[in-house]
Amino acid sequence: MIKLNRTTEYGLIALRHMFLKQSKKDSSVTSAREIADSYSLPFEITAKTLQRLKDTSLIQSEQGARGGYTLAKALSEVKLGEFLEMMEGPQAVVGCTNVQTSQNAPCEYHERCEMKGVMAELNEKVKSFLWSISLADLTEFKKEVVPAPLASGYSSSAEMAHL
Repeated sequence: MIKLNRTTEYGLIALRHMFLKQSKKDSSVTSAREIADSYSLPFEITAKTLQRLKDTSLIQSEQGARGGYTLAKALSEVKLGEFLEMMEGPQAVVGCTNVQTSQNAPCEYHERCEMKGVMAELNEKVKSFLWSISLADLTEFKKEVVPAPLASGYSSSAEMAHL
């Protein structure tokens, strides 16, 4: 399935943190140290992630002793699909459905593949879903999500390992 890279994950954490802080009317300026300490993230990667978010114009920086970062765009205006493309480039379920990837290095089976149409349709559905969610929607989740039981009926991989 889709796997976000660490920078993208930290970016989502940082944006959510800034949004929630701003909505509580706390000081709207947030530092990399504050985010790193709040979520036990490595400071260096968090700082680089915030710089990357600044480069995408999602946040802005304020210089000085009380400086830090603030949201530059309303998270309701930014779609998850757009954010993923900003952070990771074009997204695709499989390489042949990514226009940029498939033009540079087409799959050796592309001409005779019977799945390419199905994969293209699946890719469009996933993209449509990602573009239907705003980053503000992601701030509404309050509970930690617990993974669902495995499809085989076993409740954990450890339980399966004992078989």
